Amino acid sequence: MQRLLDDAGDDWDRRARRLAVLTASTRPSTQRSWAQHDSRHPDAHTLFAWEAMARGTRTPTADAEFDEAVGAGVTAARLRPHDPNPWVVRLGLLRQRRRPRTEVFPVWREIAARDPWHREPHVQMYGYLSPRECGSHAQSMEFGDRAQAAIPATAPAAGLPLMALIDRYHAALSREGVHGLMADRLRDGPEASRVLDRALQAWTPAGQLRHAAALADLNLLAYALTAARDTARVATVFGAVAGVVTPHPWGHGGYDPVLTFPHAQRRADATR
Repeated sequence: MQRLLDDAGDDWDRRARRLAVLTASTRPSTQRSWAQHDSRHPDAHTLFAWEAMARGTRTPTADAEFDEAVGAGVTAARLRPHDPNPWVVRLGLLRQRRRPRTEVFPVWREIAARDPWHREPHVQMYGYLSPRECGSHAQSMEFGDRAQAAIPATAPAAGLPLMALIDRYHAALSREGVHGLMADRLRDGPEASRVLDRALQAWTPAGQLRHAAALADLNLLAYALTAARDTARVATVFGAVAGVVTPHPWGHGGYDPVLTFPHAQRRADATR
């Protein structure tokens, strides 16, 4: 585990991706053992805290577990002050507890000062500011708009405006009456066009995106273009994805992403 994380160097976004994969593929007892036996390695403590954050997305963590995970993040931040990931995991833990902005925003600023284009904290903050959690539709839209204006087109966080566009599309589809009918085509309006056109221009041909979640972002783009019925241009994106399917967003609504993805790809290929 240490070699895998050290190999990422100061690519903090890639290191975060590897922390997430290790969290899902190793036992909590192994993670705790590493933190206990190698107490001077910051990644050991960050991984321990990351597991608590990941588990908290499924079932709420007990107060003692929450405090222990926050403490592990504090230790990791002290051992490697320039690393944003201990702060990233703290942001995720605070988000799960729906803590007030006076606690959340200072953590966000600590992350941005260390790595302004880190993907994971942008996703966390977008979720926190959504009407489903501690914000509103207007606040989450404003956050997405600011991100679109500031984030470089191929940075790790560049997929956030696309996530927001798909999120609004799903929300509109779930509404009854004329609003649901009007959402039938995702690419309605200048904002959606700008988001899709910018991503298409910057992310294709294959190889333009190099961050750890590049394939996840390309899946977002393929899905969005499919929903917009832009079959002429989506075929290029499917080629860049090279058959790697992500659960989100293809599994939205309870559909099997492994079935939804090839169905959309076949329709795109038929237009070539």
